[in-house]
Amino acid sequence: MIEDRLSSSLIDMSFRRINSNAEGIYLFYQLKNGEAYIVSIIHTPEGGEFSPIQYEHILGQMKDSFLRGGNHEVHLLSLIFTSNPEKAKQLCQEGEDNHWIINPATNQLIIYETQASDFLGLRDIIEKLLMEELVPNGQRDGQEYLSNQAESEWSPLKVREAVKKRWLSPVNTILIGVNVLAFLLMQYTNLFGGTKEMMAKGALSWVLIKEYKEYYRILTSMFMHSGWRHLVNNMLVLFFVGDNLERAAGKTRYLIIFFGAGVIAGISSVSYNMVMDHVVYSIGASGAILGVVGAMLYILIVNKGRLENISSHQMFLFAIFSLYGGISNASIDQAAHIGGFAAGLLLAMLIYRKPKQESLA
Repeated sequence: MIEDRLSSSLIDMSFRRINSNAEGIYLFYQLKNGEAYIVSIIHTPEGGEFSPIQYEHILGQMKDSFLRGGNHEVHLLSLIFTSNPEKAKQLCQEGEDNHWIINPATNQLIIYETQASDFLGLRDIIEKLLMEELVPNGQRDGQEYLSNQAESEWSPLKVREAVKKRWLSPVNTILIGVNVLAFLLMQYTNLFGGTKEMMAKGALSWVLIKEYKEYYRILTSMFMHSGWRHLVNNMLVLFFVGDNLERAAGKTRYLIIFFGAGVIAGISSVSYNMVMDHVVYSIGASGAILGVVGAMLYILIVNKGRLENISSHQMFLFAIFSLYGGISNASIDQAAHIGGFAAGLLLAMLIYRKPKQESLA
Protein backbone atom coordinates (compact mmCIF):
# COMPACT_ATOMS: atom_id res chain seq x y z
CA MET A 1 0.00 0.00 0.00
CA ILE A 2 1.04 3.58 -0.64
CA GLU A 3 1.00 4.42 3.10
CA ASP A 4 3.47 1.64 3.91
CA ARG A 5 5.84 2.60 1.12
CA LEU A 6 5.61 6.26 2.11
CA SER A 7 6.42 5.35 5.72
CA SER A 8 9.51 3.47 4.54
CA SER A 9 10.60 6.44 2.45
CA LEU A 10 10.26 8.78 5.42
CA ILE A 11 12.30 6.45 7.62
CA ASP A 12 14.95 6.32 4.89
CA MET A 13 15.08 10.12 5.15
CA SER A 14 15.93 9.72 8.88
CA PHE A 15 12.44 10.55 10.11
CA ARG A 16 11.30 8.84 13.27
CA ARG A 17 7.81 7.44 13.68
CA ILE A 18 5.61 7.95 16.72
CA ASN A 19 2.00 6.96 17.20
CA SER A 20 -0.52 9.60 18.18
CA ASN A 21 -3.37 9.26 20.62
CA ALA A 22 -5.90 9.96 17.86
CA GLU A 23 -7.05 6.99 15.80
CA GLY A 24 -6.03 7.11 12.16
CA ILE A 25 -3.19 9.58 12.69
CA TYR A 26 0.52 8.74 12.50
CA LEU A 27 3.47 11.08 12.97
CA PHE A 28 6.98 11.22 11.60
CA TYR A 29 9.46 13.81 12.79
CA GLN A 30 12.98 14.99 12.17
CA LEU A 31 14.94 17.40 14.37
CA LYS A 32 17.52 19.72 12.84
CA ASN A 33 19.29 22.73 14.36
CA GLY A 34 16.62 23.28 16.98
CA GLU A 35 13.77 23.02 14.48
CA ALA A 36 11.24 20.21 14.21
CA TYR A 37 9.93 18.95 10.86
CA ILE A 38 6.73 16.93 11.25
CA VAL A 39 4.89 14.86 8.67
CA SER A 40 1.49 13.69 9.87
CA ILE A 41 -0.50 11.02 8.03
CA ILE A 42 -4.23 11.55 8.50
CA HIS A 43 -6.70 8.83 7.51
CA THR A 44 -10.18 10.18 6.78
CA PRO A 45 -11.76 7.84 4.17
CA GLU A 46 -15.04 9.75 3.92
CA GLY A 47 -13.43 13.19 4.33
CA GLY A 48 -15.66 14.13 7.25
CA GLU A 49 -14.34 12.08 10.15
CA PHE A 50 -12.69 15.24 11.56
CA SER A 51 -14.29 18.67 11.71
CA PRO A 52 -11.98 21.60 10.87
CA ILE A 53 -11.96 22.57 14.56
CA GLN A 54 -11.02 19.03 15.69
CA TYR A 55 -8.38 18.80 12.99
CA GLU A 56 -6.84 22.15 13.94
CA HIS A 57 -6.87 21.17 17.62
CA ILE A 58 -5.09 17.86 16.93
CA LEU A 59 -2.39 19.54 14.82
CA GLY A 60 -2.02 22.26 17.44
CA GLN A 61 -1.35 19.67 20.13
CA MET A 62 1.27 18.03 17.93
CA LYS A 63 3.11 21.30 17.41
CA ASP A 64 2.85 22.33 21.05
CA SER A 65 4.42 19.08 22.23
CA PHE A 66 7.50 19.73 20.07
CA LEU A 67 7.70 23.38 21.11
CA ARG A 68 7.61 22.34 24.76
CA GLY A 69 10.42 19.93 23.97
CA GLY A 70 12.76 22.84 23.31
CA ASN A 71 12.36 23.34 19.55
CA HIS A 72 12.08 27.01 18.68
CA GLU A 73 10.28 26.43 15.39
CA VAL A 74 8.00 23.70 14.06
CA HIS A 75 7.26 22.97 10.38
CA LEU A 76 4.29 20.73 9.66
CA LEU A 77 3.10 18.85 6.58
CA SER A 78 -0.20 17.03 6.95
CA LEU A 79 -0.89 14.30 4.40
CA ILE A 80 -4.64 13.66 4.28
CA PHE A 81 -5.52 10.22 2.87
CA THR A 82 -9.13 10.26 1.68
CA SER A 83 -11.38 8.97 -1.08
CA ASN A 84 -13.50 12.11 -0.83
CA PRO A 85 -11.19 15.06 -1.64
CA GLU A 86 -14.05 17.53 -2.13
CA LYS A 87 -15.20 17.02 1.45
CA ALA A 88 -11.68 16.82 2.91
CA LYS A 89 -10.55 20.08 1.30
CA GLN A 90 -12.22 21.94 4.19
CA LEU A 91 -9.22 20.82 6.25
CA CYS A 92 -6.72 22.51 3.89
CA GLN A 93 -6.71 25.84 5.67
CA GLU A 94 -4.37 28.74 4.93
CA GLY A 95 -1.55 29.39 7.36
CA GLU A 96 1.98 28.38 8.16
CA ASP A 97 1.16 24.65 8.05
CA ASN A 98 0.83 22.62 4.86
CA HIS A 99 -2.04 20.29 4.03
CA TRP A 100 -1.91 17.97 1.01
CA ILE A 101 -4.55 15.43 -0.03
CA ILE A 102 -3.74 11.95 -1.33
CA ASN A 103 -6.57 10.01 -2.96
CA PRO A 104 -5.63 6.31 -2.91
CA ALA A 105 -8.61 5.44 -5.11
CA THR A 106 -7.28 7.46 -8.05
CA ASN A 107 -3.61 7.72 -7.05
CA GLN A 108 -3.69 11.51 -7.08
CA LEU A 109 -1.73 14.04 -5.08
CA ILE A 110 -3.82 17.20 -4.64
CA ILE A 111 -2.14 20.46 -3.63
CA TYR A 112 -4.29 23.57 -3.55
CA GLU A 113 -2.87 26.99 -4.40
CA THR A 114 -2.95 28.13 -0.78
CA GLN A 115 -0.46 25.39 0.15
CA ALA A 116 3.30 25.17 -0.33
CA SER A 117 4.22 23.32 -3.52
CA ASP A 118 6.92 21.24 -1.80
CA PHE A 119 8.12 20.19 1.64
CA LEU A 120 11.65 18.81 2.04
CA GLY A 121 11.50 17.30 -1.44
CA LEU A 122 8.57 15.05 -0.52
CA ARG A 123 6.43 16.02 -3.47
CA ASP A 124 8.64 14.20 -5.97
CA ILE A 125 8.84 11.17 -3.70
CA ILE A 126 5.07 10.96 -3.27
CA GLU A 127 4.42 11.43 -6.99
CA LYS A 128 6.89 8.69 -7.80
CA LEU A 129 5.24 6.32 -5.33
CA LEU A 130 1.81 7.11 -6.75
CA MET A 131 2.95 6.42 -10.31
CA GLU A 132 4.52 3.15 -9.23
CA GLU A 133 1.16 2.18 -7.77
CA LEU A 134 -0.27 2.35 -11.30
CA VAL A 135 2.11 -0.32 -12.62
CA PRO A 136 0.61 -3.83 -12.41
CA ASN A 137 2.50 -6.51 -10.49
CA GLY A 138 5.14 -8.16 -12.63
CA GLN A 139 5.33 -5.31 -15.14
CA ARG A 140 9.04 -4.77 -15.76
CA ASP A 141 9.01 -1.56 -17.75
CA GLY A 142 6.85 0.77 -15.72
CA GLN A 143 7.59 3.78 -17.93
CA GLU A 144 6.51 1.84 -21.03
CA TYR A 145 3.33 0.77 -19.30
CA LEU A 146 2.48 4.31 -18.24
CA SER A 147 3.21 5.57 -21.74
CA ASN A 148 0.80 3.03 -23.21
CA GLN A 149 -1.86 4.23 -20.79
CA ALA A 150 -1.39 7.93 -21.58
CA GLU A 151 -4.90 8.33 -22.97
CA SER A 152 -6.62 6.33 -20.26
CA GLU A 153 -8.02 7.53 -16.96
CA TRP A 154 -4.74 6.38 -15.35
CA SER A 155 -2.63 8.84 -17.30
CA PRO A 156 0.44 9.85 -15.23
CA LEU A 157 -0.46 13.48 -15.94
CA LYS A 158 -3.37 13.01 -13.58
CA VAL A 159 -0.92 11.99 -10.90
CA ARG A 160 1.83 14.51 -11.58
CA GLU A 161 -0.36 17.59 -11.89
CA ALA A 162 -1.51 19.03 -8.59
CA VAL A 163 -5.16 19.99 -8.63
CA LYS A 164 -5.44 23.74 -8.09
CA LYS A 165 -8.67 25.65 -7.55
CA ARG A 166 -8.49 29.41 -7.42
CA TRP A 167 -10.93 31.19 -5.15
CA LEU A 168 -11.15 34.92 -4.60
CA SER A 169 -9.02 35.87 -1.61
CA PRO A 170 -11.53 37.00 1.05
CA VAL A 171 -9.61 39.87 2.67
CA ASN A 172 -8.61 41.39 -0.65
CA THR A 173 -12.17 41.08 -1.94
CA ILE A 174 -13.52 42.81 1.18
CA LEU A 175 -11.03 45.68 0.77
CA ILE A 176 -12.13 46.17 -2.84
CA GLY A 177 -15.75 46.09 -1.74
CA VAL A 178 -15.15 48.71 0.95
CA ASN A 179 -13.43 51.01 -1.57
CA VAL A 180 -16.31 50.66 -4.06
CA LEU A 181 -18.93 51.20 -1.35
CA ALA A 182 -17.15 54.30 -0.03
CA PHE A 183 -16.99 55.70 -3.56
CA LEU A 184 -20.69 55.09 -4.19
CA LEU A 185 -21.62 56.70 -0.88
CA MET A 186 -19.44 59.70 -1.64
CA GLN A 187 -20.60 60.20 -5.24
CA TYR A 188 -24.25 59.22 -5.32
CA THR A 189 -25.79 59.72 -1.88
CA ASN A 190 -26.20 62.49 0.62
CA LEU A 191 -25.89 60.09 3.53
CA PHE A 192 -22.62 61.69 4.61
CA GLY A 193 -23.20 65.08 3.04
CA GLY A 194 -22.10 64.43 -0.54
CA THR A 195 -18.75 64.55 -2.32
CA LYS A 196 -17.52 67.95 -1.16
CA GLU A 197 -18.46 67.30 2.46
CA MET A 198 -16.79 63.89 2.52
CA MET A 199 -13.66 65.31 0.91
CA ALA A 200 -13.56 68.03 3.54
CA LYS A 201 -14.03 65.47 6.32
CA GLY A 202 -11.77 62.64 5.11
CA ALA A 203 -9.10 63.78 2.63
CA LEU A 204 -5.44 63.94 3.61
CA SER A 205 -4.18 67.42 4.52
CA TRP A 206 -1.08 68.18 6.55
CA VAL A 207 -2.59 71.46 7.74
CA LEU A 208 -5.64 69.78 9.26
CA ILE A 209 -3.57 66.96 10.72
CA LYS A 210 -0.98 69.29 12.26
CA GLU A 211 -3.27 72.07 13.46
CA TYR A 212 -6.40 70.11 14.39
CA LYS A 213 -4.87 66.68 15.16
CA GLU A 214 -7.19 64.93 12.69
CA TYR A 215 -4.97 61.87 12.37
CA TYR A 216 -7.88 59.70 11.23
CA ARG A 217 -7.51 61.27 7.77
CA ILE A 218 -4.50 59.02 7.10
CA LEU A 219 -6.92 56.06 7.11
CA THR A 220 -10.07 57.63 5.63
CA SER A 221 -8.18 59.06 2.66
CA MET A 222 -7.15 55.49 1.71
CA PHE A 223 -10.76 54.67 0.81
CA MET A 224 -11.65 57.80 -1.17
CA HIS A 225 -11.35 58.27 -4.96
CA SER A 226 -11.89 61.25 -7.21
CA GLY A 227 -13.81 59.46 -9.97
CA TRP A 228 -14.64 56.18 -11.67
CA ARG A 229 -11.37 56.07 -13.61
CA HIS A 230 -9.33 56.62 -10.44
CA LEU A 231 -11.29 53.91 -8.62
CA VAL A 232 -11.23 51.32 -11.43
CA ASN A 233 -7.49 51.73 -12.07
CA ASN A 234 -6.67 51.21 -8.40
CA MET A 235 -9.09 48.32 -7.89
CA LEU A 236 -7.85 46.44 -10.96
CA VAL A 237 -4.31 46.51 -9.63
CA LEU A 238 -5.51 45.48 -6.16
CA PHE A 239 -7.64 42.68 -7.63
CA PHE A 240 -4.74 40.99 -9.41
CA VAL A 241 -1.72 41.78 -7.23
CA GLY A 242 -3.50 41.80 -3.85
CA ASP A 243 -5.14 38.44 -4.61
CA ASN A 244 -1.73 36.84 -5.19
CA LEU A 245 -0.16 38.54 -2.17
CA GLU A 246 -2.89 37.36 0.19
CA ARG A 247 -2.44 33.74 -0.89
CA ALA A 248 1.35 34.00 -0.66
CA ALA A 249 1.59 35.84 2.67
CA GLY A 250 -1.67 34.90 4.39
CA LYS A 251 -4.61 37.03 5.53
CA THR A 252 -3.04 38.60 8.62
CA ARG A 253 0.25 39.51 6.96
CA TYR A 254 -1.62 40.87 3.97
CA LEU A 255 -3.65 43.20 6.20
CA ILE A 256 -0.48 44.34 7.98
CA ILE A 257 1.17 45.12 4.64
CA PHE A 258 -1.85 46.90 3.16
CA PHE A 259 -2.63 49.12 6.13
CA GLY A 260 1.01 49.53 7.17
CA ALA A 261 1.98 50.69 3.68
CA GLY A 262 -1.10 52.91 3.48
CA VAL A 263 -0.32 54.61 6.78
CA ILE A 264 3.36 55.12 5.91
CA ALA A 265 2.33 56.45 2.48
CA GLY A 266 0.05 58.95 4.21
CA ILE A 267 2.79 60.02 6.61
CA SER A 268 5.20 60.40 3.68
CA SER A 269 2.70 62.58 1.84
CA VAL A 270 2.00 64.76 4.88
CA SER A 271 5.71 65.17 5.65
CA TYR A 272 6.69 66.03 2.08
CA ASN A 273 3.89 68.55 1.52
CA MET A 274 4.50 70.16 4.89
CA VAL A 275 8.22 70.61 4.18
CA MET A 276 7.47 71.95 0.68
CA ASP A 277 4.63 74.11 2.07
CA HIS A 278 2.15 72.65 -0.42
CA VAL A 279 -1.42 73.07 0.78
CA VAL A 280 -3.12 70.16 -1.02
CA TYR A 281 -5.74 67.48 -0.40
CA SER A 282 -4.81 63.88 -1.21
CA ILE A 283 -7.08 60.85 -1.58
CA GLY A 284 -6.83 57.32 -2.95
CA ALA A 285 -5.63 53.82 -2.12
CA SER A 286 -2.57 54.17 -4.39
CA GLY A 287 -0.05 54.35 -1.53
CA ALA A 288 -1.35 51.13 0.04
CA ILE A 289 -1.58 49.44 -3.37
CA LEU A 290 2.01 50.40 -4.24
CA GLY A 291 2.91 48.82 -0.88
CA VAL A 292 1.19 45.62 -2.03
CA VAL A 293 3.20 45.77 -5.27
CA GLY A 294 6.46 46.29 -3.35
CA ALA A 295 5.71 43.39 -1.00
CA MET A 296 4.81 41.11 -3.91
CA LEU A 297 8.05 42.02 -5.68
CA TYR A 298 10.08 41.05 -2.60
CA ILE A 299 8.19 37.75 -2.20
CA LEU A 300 8.76 36.92 -5.86
CA ILE A 301 12.49 37.60 -5.50
CA VAL A 302 12.88 35.31 -2.47
CA ASN A 303 10.87 32.61 -4.28
CA LYS A 304 13.44 32.61 -7.09
CA GLY A 305 11.58 34.84 -9.49
CA ARG A 306 8.18 33.19 -9.89
CA LEU A 307 5.10 32.53 -7.80
CA GLU A 308 1.92 31.11 -9.34
CA ASN A 309 1.37 33.04 -12.61
CA ILE A 310 3.51 36.11 -11.82
CA SER A 311 7.24 36.57 -12.36
CA SER A 312 9.55 39.02 -10.59
CA HIS A 313 10.43 40.48 -14.01
CA GLN A 314 6.77 41.32 -14.66
CA MET A 315 6.30 42.78 -11.18
CA PHE A 316 9.49 44.82 -11.42
CA LEU A 317 8.38 46.39 -14.70
CA PHE A 318 4.94 47.04 -13.28
CA ALA A 319 6.44 48.77 -10.22
CA ILE A 320 8.69 50.94 -12.43
CA PHE A 321 5.78 52.02 -14.63
CA SER A 322 3.60 52.74 -11.59
CA LEU A 323 6.24 54.87 -9.90
CA TYR A 324 7.08 56.62 -13.17
CA GLY A 325 3.41 57.40 -13.72
CA GLY A 326 3.32 59.13 -10.34
CA ILE A 327 6.47 61.14 -11.02
CA SER A 328 5.41 62.21 -14.53
CA ASN A 329 1.90 63.30 -13.48
CA ALA A 330 1.90 66.45 -11.36
CA SER A 331 -1.59 65.71 -10.00
CA ILE A 332 -0.48 62.43 -8.41
CA ASP A 333 0.87 62.30 -4.87
CA GLN A 334 4.43 61.17 -5.61
CA ALA A 335 5.49 61.04 -1.97
CA ALA A 336 2.62 58.67 -1.12
CA HIS A 337 3.52 56.35 -4.02
CA ILE A 338 7.20 56.17 -3.15
CA GLY A 339 6.57 55.90 0.60
CA GLY A 340 3.97 53.16 0.13
CA PHE A 341 6.17 51.13 -2.22
CA ALA A 342 9.18 51.34 0.12
CA ALA A 343 6.98 50.45 3.10
CA GLY A 344 5.62 47.37 1.32
CA LEU A 345 9.14 46.15 0.56
CA LEU A 346 10.27 46.69 4.15
CA LEU A 347 7.20 45.11 5.76
CA ALA A 348 7.50 42.04 3.53
CA MET A 349 11.15 41.68 4.55
CA LEU A 350 10.14 41.82 8.21
CA ILE A 351 7.10 39.53 8.31
CA TYR A 352 7.19 37.21 5.28
CA ARG A 353 8.79 33.80 5.68
CA LYS A 354 9.39 31.64 2.65
CA PRO A 355 8.08 28.06 3.10
CA LYS A 356 11.03 25.82 3.84
CA GLN A 357 11.57 23.33 1.03
CA GLU A 358 15.17 22.34 1.44
CA SER A 359 16.07 18.68 1.90
CA LEU A 360 17.47 17.42 5.17
CA ALA A 361 21.09 16.42 4.83
